[in-house]
Amino acid sequence: MALGTTESSSGDGYWYDRSDPSALAVLEAIRRHRDAEAAMRRRTREDMDMGDTDLAALRWIIRQERSGRLATSAALARELGITSAATVKLVGRLVSGGYVDRQEHPTDRRSQLLGTLPGAHERLRRALGPMHERMLRLASSLTAAERLVVVGFLDRLSEIVEDAPDLTGPASSAPSPPAT
Repeated sequence: MALGTTESSSGDGYWYDRSDPSALAVLEAIRRHRDAEAAMRRRTREDMDMGDTDLAALRWIIRQERSGRLATSAALARELGITSAATVKLVGRLVSGGYVDRQEHPTDRRSQLLGTLPGAHERLRRALGPMHERMLRLASSLTAAERLVVVGFLDRLSEIVEDAPDLTGPASSAPSPPAT
């Protein structure tokens, strides 16, 4: 994302109380990281000639494989919140791009087993490997105590973001204005 595309990336602190500049600096650093990560994901998608959903699907299939779980087209549809028709198209793109292989599910004719092809792993490693290595070196440079603080902070921050209200739902779920 370009600078200035998030609600407070200009550094003016519009959303926040300015009484503690160092706390605001932490939130601004998080926004800069988020913008940099979004730009990196865009470059990765472009390099791999994939859309957001395609890359999310490939990452999910890899996670399933690494954890020893079967990756099925039905579970992929649930994970991504897309229809079975959209999943068929998505899997077709991943197959034709040389990222994924599909096989018939042995017991569920409505689902397919999905697995990554070796070339998919190599392309991901080539695209992301050097960055991941630098990230690991940076994390390794922290003391054990610093790592605990960072992990604790980021976990609590994630909880706050996950608990944020869903403003895309029906208008009736919004709080009613006070009676006058």
